[in-house]
Amino acid sequence: MNSLWSYFPRWMRPPGASTQASPAAERWRATLRAAGAVPYYAKWRRELNRAAHAASDEERRTALLRLPEVELDYFFSHFRQFKGKENGAPLVRESRTVWAAECRVAVIAPWFHVGGGPMGGAARLFLAPEAAELQKFAPEVIAAPVDALEKLAGQGEWRQDPPLFAVVALCGVGTPLLTAAVRESLWRSLGVPVYVQLRGFQGEPLARECEAHNGLHVEPAEVILERRPSGELLLTSLANPRHTVLRLATRLHAWVDMRPCGCGLTTPRLMDLQPVAAQTITYRAPAGASLTALAGAVEEAQTAWEQEAAER
Repeated sequence: MNSLWSYFPRWMRPPGASTQASPAAERWRATLRAAGAVPYYAKWRRELNRAAHAASDEERRTALLRLPEVELDYFFSHFRQFKGKENGAPLVRESRTVWAAECRVAVIAPWFHVGGGPMGGAARLFLAPEAAELQKFAPEVIAAPVDALEKLAGQGEWRQDPPLFAVVALCGVGTPLLTAAVRESLWRSLGVPVYVQLRGFQGEPLARECEAHNGLHVEPAEVILERRPSGELLLTSLANPRHTVLRLATRLHAWVDMRPCGCGLTTPRLMDLQPVAAQTITYRAPAGASLTALAGAVEEAQTAWEQEAAER
């Protein structure tokens, strides 16, 4: 619950007056500060300062309407315009978990830094989907981009003791999505359910599939999603301070279901998530594996991604 001072303009509050901002509000202000430090938003700083005063989800969405939409082509071809100024401090990459429970997780060729679960589960990185190496580790969960999972499924029936019990398909802007045919192929070869997770450029969770397998639950403290009249999603990540972009056109189409899910959660769900056909480019992931990005970008974008991989 907000304090009384949250209903007063900032200039009327006495020093030290607390408004007990929500985590989403704190992330919102941090994202706007980060945006103000990147070259692309230099001429939009007045609007960014104005938007920082938005106190509710509705006000934040309204504030975004005063800021420009960024096409995916432009983002990839002008990548450096969205990178914050270096402050001389060493870069600390935040570890992202892919499974909440304590278990052994094998993560294949992710594009983000992966850590163990919050309960101390072990996570090991694999650079290629080689079944023999994975089975030696005996994971309980396998998480990987869709193309890596397809290669794994093509290596035959999975045999492991103790048995595997779940697969996580990691999807993102510019990476392949899980189709019904690939999901069926994974079920036949691995014999376990597949859960889709939509992740940002630094692995921040944007939306994830629950056990009901009926859409992807949006993470309200991590992302603000808008929908163009065409159905294309606009992405504003609240958890990627390194490359800050607001209202990014994702080339992903979906509709939003506000009804409660069969799993009991009441968060909005992305339904029927589909890609828009586009020209492809290839960029380098931090682990050194190639990923396919949906964008009509030029050579500058690929160079930027390779430099990012080298820094990491």
